[in-house]
Amino acid sequence: MIGIYQDDFIEYLKERLGDNIKVTAKNIIVPCPFCEYPKEKSHYHMYLSLEAPIFHCFKAECEASGTIRKLLKKIEGSDISDKFIDQNKLQEFKQKRAVFVDAKSLKHQILLPPLKIYRFQNKELYLKKRLKFMNVPSEHIKGLVYDVDEFININKIPVDQSLFRLREYLQNNFVGFLTENQTTVIFRNIDHSHAMRYYKLKIQDDLFLDYYKLPGNNPKSRKIVLAEGIFDIFSEHIFDYLNIKNDVKLYASALSSKYVSLIHSIIFNEQIFKPDVYILSDRGVSNRYYEKIKKYNGYLFNKIEVYYNKAGKDFNESPVIPTKYVLC
Repeated sequence: MIGIYQDDFIEYLKERLGDNIKVTAKNIIVPCPFCEYPKEKSHYHMYLSLEAPIFHCFKAECEASGTIRKLLKKIEGSDISDKFIDQNKLQEFKQKRAVFVDAKSLKHQILLPPLKIYRFQNKELYLKKRLKFMNVPSEHIKGLVYDVDEFININKIPVDQSLFRLREYLQNNFVGFLTENQTTVIFRNIDHSHAMRYYKLKIQDDLFLDYYKLPGNNPKSRKIVLAEGIFDIFSEHIFDYLNIKNDVKLYASALSSKYVSLIHSIIFNEQIFKPDVYILSDRGVSNRYYEKIKKYNGYLFNKIEVYYNKAGKDFNESPVIPTKYVLC
């Protein structure tokens, strides 16, 4: 068996679409019969899921998608999908998917306490400094948490031994940002001199890497701007160093350089197929890391551009002089 398909499905595809068929851990990659076949290319764009009878062409000019029935009608002229799909395997997938859906519906709606700026003036000053004292009211910043104690109390978050030890320190010294799918609070230390600069408080489970998101100016665009730090995307969102703000769909940060996981998550959650990816890199991340992303994960995106701040460690450190790294 190959996922939900009978073994002879691969031979059938080779007979109809040529020998350039590739099987990965999750997909069968074939020449798209809507836009590519019978052209000879080094890489093809149609992906057939091994878990569900669906397909999608990730070529920007095509975007053909649907069920295997539709695909086989295009190839064969009639629906012969029952010949190739193992119904027992398909039923197993449906049951697994139902568990995932139920788990997602069980997520708790997370509440945010009032900021009470008068009580947390040191946190407010820290935030203003990181935002370069731009006129951005704290009340308008999505998911902002000053009062950690109140956040834990109103959401009935279990306090294990680790959180018990840190709770007072988080309350006095950290600013929090609730992630897009409400699974994590990303805390940043207002004391730059302390070795513990950040802390991630996991509050719910999720299928994918969660992230903090800012909206762009063009909801129809496929351009996404990613960075390791939250204040990096805030800086780019405010000052537009790359001069692309009017054509960006979203800005995202996961406080991590796991950009492949982040791209996967954004594709799933935001339904952006084959995005144009712009990465605001910390100087500590090597060029070779991005070369590997392009080489082994290039099927995920239309293009990828990487920028460093020539004058500093990251894009929140002034002055910002964006320098593009040209990937091979």
